Amino acid sequence: MKWMAVMGLVALLMAGAFADTVRISTPAGVVSIETSGQQVSLGDVIRNIQARVDSIMRIASNDPFWARELRPLLLELSVLIQIFPPDLYSYTPQIEIAEPMDDETFAAYLESIKEEIFSDDKLDYIRQTSRKNYFTCEQLGQILDLFDFSDDKLEAVRILKPRIVDPENAFMLKDKFTFDSDRKKFLDIMYSD
Repeated sequence: MKWMAVMGLVALLMAGAFADTVRISTPAGVVSIETSGQQVSLGDVIRNIQARVDSIMRIASNDPFWARELRPLLLELSVLIQIFPPDLYSYTPQIEIAEPMDDETFAAYLESIKEEIFSDDKLDYIRQTSRKNYFTCEQLGQILDLFDFSDDKLEAVRILKPRIVDPENAFMLKDKFTFDSDRKKFLDIMYSD
């Protein structure tokens, strides 16, 4: 019992120590982890593994039908573990800081999109420029407001989904779509693996 209390306290303290979200790319896929600085350390990876294991434990203990919830966490766990191949010192993971545009830069970005007259041109512009930028769901909502038709909005979502830093907040944007069928498509896109 004491061990569990100590681990809970350590997890709480570690959660407050994280400063940045970093995307780690491996041959098996990409995972976002939280770090205590601009570089990923072994300790950061271990803390992220432990945080996911703790999540699995909570799900398993609270819900007998936890299998559906367990899958995404296990996939992230396997990607994190693969960061450390047998020859650790010759392997450098590809790291990029997943930091959304600041308000001023994003305002200029929106103006640039607005300069495009046709929806296809706006989508092409977003496709080209999003590769090096990250966005919040709130920013995604502002981008969706630039389109009149659901098909164009859904295409913008498909393009930007990998660059969204808080996809768990996507549910707040479902009202950007008029029809229930489009709302369902939007949620399917945002919450699929």
